[in-house]
Amino acid sequence: MTVFVTDGSERPALAITRSLGRRGLFVLVGDARRDSLAAASRYCARQVTYPSPYRDPVAFDRFIQDLVAREQIDVIVPVTDVTTSAVARHQEALRGRVAFNVPALEAFDLAADKWRLIERASRCGITVPRSQFVENAGALPQVLSRVSYPAVVKPVRSRIRTRDGWLSTVVAFARTEADLLRLYAEREDLVSYPSLIQERVSGKGVGVFALCDRGELRTVFSHVRLREKPPSGGVSVLCESQAVTPALRAEAERLLGSLGWHGVAMLEYKQDRTGRAVLMEVNGRFWGSLQLAIDAGVDFPHLNHQLALGLPLDLPASYRIGVRSRWWLGDLDHVIARMLHDRANLPGDAPSRWRTALAFVTPWRNGRPDVFRREDPRPGFRELRQYAGHVARGLAATVRRLAGRPVKRTARAATLGQATEPR
Repeated sequence: MTVFVTDGSERPALAITRSLGRRGLFVLVGDARRDSLAAASRYCARQVTYPSPYRDPVAFDRFIQDLVAREQIDVIVPVTDVTTSAVARHQEALRGRVAFNVPALEAFDLAADKWRLIERASRCGITVPRSQFVENAGALPQVLSRVSYPAVVKPVRSRIRTRDGWLSTVVAFARTEADLLRLYAEREDLVSYPSLIQERVSGKGVGVFALCDRGELRTVFSHVRLREKPPSGGVSVLCESQAVTPALRAEAERLLGSLGWHGVAMLEYKQDRTGRAVLMEVNGRFWGSLQLAIDAGVDFPHLNHQLALGLPLDLPASYRIGVRSRWWLGDLDHVIARMLHDRANLPGDAPSRWRTALAFVTPWRNGRPDVFRREDPRPGFRELRQYAGHVARGLAATVRRLAGRPVKRTARAATLGQATEPR
């Protein structure tokens, strides 16, 4: 049984490779770079290099079609939004030749569009942030009077398909109207593409993770984010498993059921001090903290594989609560950011920089590392080497800039071998 896992540089790809490889499957790992994390794993049987789906999506689509035919792939597991989108777009051509779990393209596209998702969630009775839709920078004056500060500014899509490939976007904060006007004057993704201006919801990040079979929720898992990168909110670097509340499980059933969702999905919430959970977005692919779910007893890669092949699912009756997982180098970046910027864009109850540093060096509070594993250490060493190289290049660029010498601009490398997508 041959399984093709895309996006080997992503941490969830490593978790998938380890999960399926331990079960004796032949795991073929693909990525645009040869030194991906998952390819270093002892559970990777072979690796392939493909055209970048971000820079040349047409060539990537052709590669997938050729690979499925040439290698006789049994199951394909896309990992990121971009590769999941590619499989969803071509699922009719792929069906019957290879097994996979992706939602219908219409459902995936709706979930990827934050504005349409908010509208759908609101109709399902789910609490969402107060939001203003902005078609482009020219439409900003029409909503200025309705914006309250501090505000969160988000492009409607995390990834935007353009003629030159995929444009990555980021979330920004505006404390004043002047900040907001400056963002919409400077950022390409806000100038030309739709965006949202939302209320700032302060609180802990809660993730609800699901596996669905054509709209039917089959299993669910939840974690709370204890630290993130950047500290103001982003990728989880330390998280802990927690029970799924009946209310959030019901919301997942209503929302994903209304979309006829098939495959995995992540519902991302912010929970304020009152306990109110506000849905921020839905990611229709595997998430960065996938290893935590596996460690806690919900082996999503295995269940996803069984679902793709039409096999009975080994659904767990429960999972362990209080299990922690830590992305060590991401957590290091979190601490460095806190030391340099202290409380920038953080809620008022965020710990001080020194309490943050103390928590970082307290091993019994930080759980098990998700990349470095004693039984499979090579991915951890590869990630550390990539991190050191990234730091060295950054220092060299700083020295050149201080010396007044031109700095060669290249495409931004994925820090720590991890794109900013999976959370």
